[in-house]
Amino acid sequence: MKTKVLILIPRLSGNGGTETVLLSWQKYFSNHSDVKLTFLAPQGLRVTAYDRPIAKIVEPVSRIPVPAQRLLMIPRVLRALNHNQYDDVICTTSKLIKMVAALRKLCMPPHRHFRLVSWIHSSLCDDPSITISDLQYADAHLAISSGIISQMQQNKITGEKRLIFNPVSESATDDISSMNVTSAHREIVKFVYIGRVMWEGQKNLGELFSALEKVSGNWQLEIFGTGDEAETDRVKTFISNQQLKKNVIIRGWVAKPFDNLECDYLVLTSKYEGLPMVLIEAQQHGIACISANCPTGPDDIVTSESGYLYEPGDIDQLAGILQQCIDAPTVPFDPKKIQALSRRFAENAYFKNVERSLNMINASNR
Repeated sequence: MKTKVLILIPRLSGNGGTETVLLSWQKYFSNHSDVKLTFLAPQGLRVTAYDRPIAKIVEPVSRIPVPAQRLLMIPRVLRALNHNQYDDVICTTSKLIKMVAALRKLCMPPHRHFRLVSWIHSSLCDDPSITISDLQYADAHLAISSGIISQMQQNKITGEKRLIFNPVSESATDDISSMNVTSAHREIVKFVYIGRVMWEGQKNLGELFSALEKVSGNWQLEIFGTGDEAETDRVKTFISNQQLKKNVIIRGWVAKPFDNLECDYLVLTSKYEGLPMVLIEAQQHGIACISANCPTGPDDIVTSESGYLYEPGDIDQLAGILQQCIDAPTVPFDPKKIQALSRRFAENAYFKNVERSLNMINASNR
């Protein structure tokens, strides 16, 4: 008999790293396992997700107004719990954990027991949407980075904790021809940013531009991604005011930004992450990374053989790294070694670890 698992998710946009991981779970467990997954978005998905792949695996995809979605949140979860004998309920937000724990205590008969598991995809102490004390309601925890494990330990969150990381497709990790760089520099050093366009907030692009103001030499920055109109306009205004139009190219949202991309370094200036998949994807393509060493994620990915970490908020340190990259005659990292490092996150090994982790959680919570 298959183990039945319900995964509860928030109102996703359809474009993020969490969506990519959920799709990989659906693909794997529908073909390779004794686990049957159900994905439920109690508040529905964001409008931008309606035509994305995530909408094909999630229940429900509803176009009713957001206030009505919120009213339906508890009834939808309660109906799912009452009509199915789930073995595990995995929650991807702290709010969902607390809600399901309350429903289990108040509305479920004792014989309908299930294990409540947290699976948070961001820094527990830095993401304002997370209430870390709510994790105490979970029986066990899946962690996508070692930093998240440390945050749980520091906050005395009980329950078994399993480090699983996030998966990446194995096709790129095995294909040397997929690499986008060579060890020789071109006439201009090319940096790339891939992600949501936010001047401040989580993605913190303002820090990158403040550092770039301090460097000299021939460089170019390509930005792939979109954001709120106000955030995008702020970036464009800065580029115009600082006369950087010849240095900065804004590409907008691109479905597969690494396809045909040529660059020397990928840059990430986030204030917090969970496990930034863009760094792993860059490694898959042999691209060195420059990343803020924010509380969770980057130090699990970027090593001395694959790039540079700097202290968040230290603009001078970031500027020094960027200048070092511009001045260097070659990129001082071997693309093949960088790509080899990404195999730690390959799907095959990842899902073996996930299955092992779920089995251990289930065994210890019977």
